Amino acid sequence: MHKIAKIDKFGRISIPAKMREALCLKESTAVYIENRDNELIIRPIHTKTPDAVKKISNMNLPVDDWETMEQEIESGAVNE
Repeated sequence: MHKIAKIDKFGRISIPAKMREALCLKESTAVYIENRDNELIIRPIHTKTPDAVKKISNMNLPVDDWETMEQEIESGAVNE
């Protein structure tokens, strides 16, 4: 998906609604911005994955510490 946008006089860029929805971007979502080889890289910083965590917690799995499990999921930790 691509779109052409303009920068306003305050340096803001409006992200189209369909892109915001696809990336789960909300009004207060933090973003990582990097200038790399004359390209502007913008990545969302999602601190939580509420939908996935809610679905998992509704499964009534035998987990003692949901907060630890959530942190492991977000960090990509895998127990083998």
